[in-house]
Amino acid sequence: MRPWNIAHRGGAKLRPENTLAAFANAVAGGCDGAELDVQLSRDGEVVVFHDQCLKPEICREASGQWLVAPTPRVKDLSLAELRQFEVGRANPQSDYAGEHRVVVWQDGECIPLLEEVVAVAKTASTPFRLFVELKTSFSDRDASALPEDLAERTVAVLTACGYLDRTIFVSFDWPGLIHAKKIAPDAQCWFTTMPQSWFRDGEPPPEDDPPGTAALQVLRYWAREGISPWAGGYDAIKYGGSLIAAVHAAGGDGWFPMWADATDEAVREARGFGLKIGAWTVNAPGQMRMLAARGLDAICTDRPDILEAIGR
Repeated sequence: MRPWNIAHRGGAKLRPENTLAAFANAVAGGCDGAELDVQLSRDGEVVVFHDQCLKPEICREASGQWLVAPTPRVKDLSLAELRQFEVGRANPQSDYAGEHRVVVWQDGECIPLLEEVVAVAKTASTPFRLFVELKTSFSDRDASALPEDLAERTVAVLTACGYLDRTIFVSFDWPGLIHAKKIAPDAQCWFTTMPQSWFRDGEPPPEDDPPGTAALQVLRYWAREGISPWAGGYDAIKYGGSLIAAVHAAGGDGWFPMWADATDEAVREARGFGLKIGAWTVNAPGQMRMLAARGLDAICTDRPDILEAIGR
């Protein structure tokens, strides 16, 4: 069976990321679903935005003025305040704009509510899955909503919209997923993992986008000592060093690694635990073909048009 074609942030290299325009384009393009990031506003609304602070590369005021760092945190702004910013175009002077040259920008887009994305998903003629990333900060709990609070509100919205059965929760911050399973046992949770090169000896390759040296040392220390705040008590070191065994022990229905970590050996191990497998974020045709050949269930990509064209 071919893997699902999941449009990352709605297909972030085709339309403005995490906007209704992007999700509508993913539906129109025949994608099997879309990935999106959710956070809580100050007044408890589930909003769709990736960064925990407003992203100056894509956020501008109604006057057209681009935001400049430091920018406010999403959690500190009400829905009404968040709605004041345009997010449908990149600052043409930014590196982000240079990396997203083929995007069809869409003026007039604002930060959407999760329920608005669900309404777009419901227009699909075939089942359209939402990979909903619970976006919380494990390194600084004050930087975002608490994972349990975000899980509660997100499950409530999806239940009210009648879309929980077509949702797969993903997150690097496992306590949110663990809580989602606790309050909604039938909810599908695929546990996201950081690039594993970050945790091996030596310097990770630049394409794995590692954090700075100090942050990397802290991540490695937490993992080595079995006190990782993102693991919710299910550190790999407690399971013979197997990250996949930890996902299974935590109650995961699936594993959602960076594409390079979905090796033949890792896929076999995950299947042995009965886990579904997706991979992020896969934009090169060769990588897409390789992962499809390994039998993955889902491929998350900024370029779902390329994945569709190669036939998966």
